[in-house]
Amino acid sequence: MLSPHEYSTLVLIKHSSQAIDLAREEIHALVRRGLVAIDSGDTSMRVTALGDRLLEALSPVSWFQRFD
Repeated sequence: MLSPHEYSTLVLIKHSSQAIDLAREEIHALVRRGLVAIDSGDTSMRVTALGDRLLEALSPVSWFQRFD
């Protein structure tokens, strides 16, 4: 189960073009869960395929699309 801070950080990483502070505790939790990957030798992050699937499943928009 993700905390609200972890979920919002995951959304921020997915949709932000700006660098995010790697010292944030939530980022390390997301990396441990395999939802975010930190590119080696860089400070850039990306949401993994598992993270994308989780965001899609939790997206309110996807809930309504299931019933179309």
